Amino acid sequence: MAPAHNHREENNRNHVHNRTHASIKCMQINLHNSRTASEKIKNLFEQDRSDIIFTQKPFLYNRKIPGISPKNIIYTSHEGKSRAAIVINNRNIDAVLITQLSNPGSAFLRLEYNGHTFYAASMYFDITEEIEKGLEKIDKMLEFTEGNGLIITIDSNARSAA
Repeated sequence: MAPAHNHREENNRNHVHNRTHASIKCMQINLHNSRTASEKIKNLFEQDRSDIIFTQKPFLYNRKIPGISPKNIIYTSHEGKSRAAIVINNRNIDAVLITQLSNPGSAFLRLEYNGHTFYAASMYFDITEEIEKGLEKIDKMLEFTEGNGLIITIDSNARSAA
């Protein structure tokens, strides 16, 4: 006679499996340098429960986005007026700003989560600059990551002739 099937043991195995392959939820938003939009972002975080929020054109006051909880960490370039930022909304994600590839138009992070290392960038391409400048920055990021995962969010200003 075959032994009885243990559903509790199977559920525990599935739970561990799911925990080791946990996903990360991301959001991208252009805040249009608006204090009002920045202050309302808190509601989006609570509704969406994103782990990482990529922003372009954030309204910054003392290097902070109004409405963002002090428990969240905001990463921006430390030079000039930042037009890109990344907000970490998950305390289990370790992040480091890669300063040599961050500037007022891009925030570039090395992230560690659940035993995995990957990279993330929030970028803003200024419509007054040649798009090649932004594309060269992406090439440098790809070279830097050496085949590790990379998430890139961009406000490219569409470059439409219309």
